[in-house]
Amino acid sequence: MNRWAFQFFSPIILFCLMLIDGQLSSFFASLFGYSIFPVSHIMLIFLMYSVKQHQLPYLLTMTIVLGIIYDSYFIGVLGIAAALLPLIAMFVNEIHETVFQNNWTKVFTVIIITSIFETLLSTIQIGFHLVELNFNTFVVCQLAPSLILNVILGILLIVPLDILYQDRPRKNLISKATSTEL
Repeated sequence: MNRWAFQFFSPIILFCLMLIDGQLSSFFASLFGYSIFPVSHIMLIFLMYSVKQHQLPYLLTMTIVLGIIYDSYFIGVLGIAAALLPLIAMFVNEIHETVFQNNWTKVFTVIIITSIFETLLSTIQIGFHLVELNFNTFVVCQLAPSLILNVILGILLIVPLDILYQDRPRKNLISKATSTEL
């Protein structure tokens, strides 16, 4: 897939994955009798790889729009995911050279971004009195199952995503401009 196709299809793929995440999360919650809530974050895993392909301004625009859709679809209050997704994109963008060194760093990045997203999302919801949640309940019933699920999904998706995003480094326009001026 060429660069233009990635620019066009990335938001569509991430949107579809957001919907799939919701369905998977609902399926797993019902599977466990709604006593634990593993939340799927395939969208975040793909977003991690999208950092490899896109420039930061495009990523921020894309994640703000996806965050607004996420807020309206899952949370019901605009602004929470619209702020968290760009922060995660900026974080992964900042460490992207380290993330893609080997498969272990990819798995650890999945753990980190899942933990950040789940913890900040729940903290903000508690802070604005949108949910009543005990910290122990959150860790045992939501965060730990979500981490387990997303680590498994991340491991299963490493090879397909490496193939999809292989040898397509993002263009660094600044270094390209300075090298042509010299």
